[in-house]
Amino acid sequence: MKIQPQHTICIQGGHVFDPSENLDAIMDVYIENDCIVALGKAPEGFKAEETINAKGKMIFPGFIDTNAFLSEPGFTQKGTINSETQAAAQSGITTLCCTPNSKPVLDSSAQVTLVQDKAKQAGFCKVLPIGALTAGLNGEQLSNMHGLKEAGCIALSNQETSFKDGHVIKQCYHYAAGFGITVMATPLDPALAQDGCMHESATSTQLGFAGIGESAETTALAQHLILAEETGVKLHISRVSSQRALDMINAAKRNGLNVTADVALGNLIFNAEDCAGYNSLMHVTPVYRSKQDQTALINGVNKGELSICSNHLPQDIASKMAPFAASEKGISVLDSFSSVIFSLVKNKQLTLEAAIASISSLPAKQLNIAAGVIKVEAAADLCIVDLDASITHTESNMVSGGKNNPWLDQPLSGKVTHTINNGHIVYQS
Repeated sequence: MKIQPQHTICIQGGHVFDPSENLDAIMDVYIENDCIVALGKAPEGFKAEETINAKGKMIFPGFIDTNAFLSEPGFTQKGTINSETQAAAQSGITTLCCTPNSKPVLDSSAQVTLVQDKAKQAGFCKVLPIGALTAGLNGEQLSNMHGLKEAGCIALSNQETSFKDGHVIKQCYHYAAGFGITVMATPLDPALAQDGCMHESATSTQLGFAGIGESAETTALAQHLILAEETGVKLHISRVSSQRALDMINAAKRNGLNVTADVALGNLIFNAEDCAGYNSLMHVTPVYRSKQDQTALINGVNKGELSICSNHLPQDIASKMAPFAASEKGISVLDSFSSVIFSLVKNKQLTLEAAIASISSLPAKQLNIAAGVIKVEAAADLCIVDLDASITHTESNMVSGGKNNPWLDQPLSGKVTHTINNGHIVYQS
């Protein structure tokens, strides 16, 4: 007995673009329930219940964000799962990895299930929780890795919090490898970082700020890479900030290490010199480094070495009103995520092929998930974008609860007109 379709959609006349599938042509897309059922020619007997006119627009795979803080539970004054995933959907994101540093920390199956349930209720995008690598993110005792994996965690991470010692890291990696769980690491040596709040440079000296040198990243990275090689864990380096770190990762890959990496969007846009105005929006983690590092990271994306994550960290107004070094770290990115990337494409800093791959097929491969692709029988996760349109975000039209967005009141290139998640239109401009 054939089950009758719940809903059908035809996207007409759009320019379908997916480098991973060598798709770069104007064609119709046919969706039945949560699946793409045809490209170009309609399946026999197909009747669209809804038709989207995409003439003059691009159709991309739904975007994937590998690192975003959703504020909930514990920090609802900064945002909620509903508000932040809605902001993500407006940027064409259909899959998002949320970080474990909520309150309570995502170190139990119950907390992971709570986040997933709230995300499903919101319905804007798929949320893949990143579980805590150590209990309470305290860097001492291992978390219940098997339980977290069974609950649906896509990976485990200790975020920026430090470990008690290298032995703890090794034990974490050993058990994660045994359970087949990816570990996401943001390398930072706390002794070398000290109380730094920006990149150690001439600019930090001029401003009178304690700086965080490149060695704080690379020293810790060397330890992570060595322990990954020793234990066999699948390691993902989250939010690379320097050229030397990227070079180390690429060398490890050439030597056969199972390691991947991403870069925070802000590190492609800003560098240490942008901190010169004492603007607390430039107080982030990882820090913005030199112009040379910024250029190297952009090149890394163009070469397919790095995926791009939002590093979304919404803050309430009071948190950013303090002086630079005393302010809370982070910026709110999700509302502007895709438009900032399309602006990099317009400025010819990124190719369109590299930009789309870095937020679709590449992170999907890194996470080992079936997403980020346009093909028959794939999930109907898509976004439609008018690359010729511009969009300006203001405090009043932002969806994220965090208004600490460095691109407010600036026209950006490329406007998402529709986001389709699992065959459902979750955003329409």
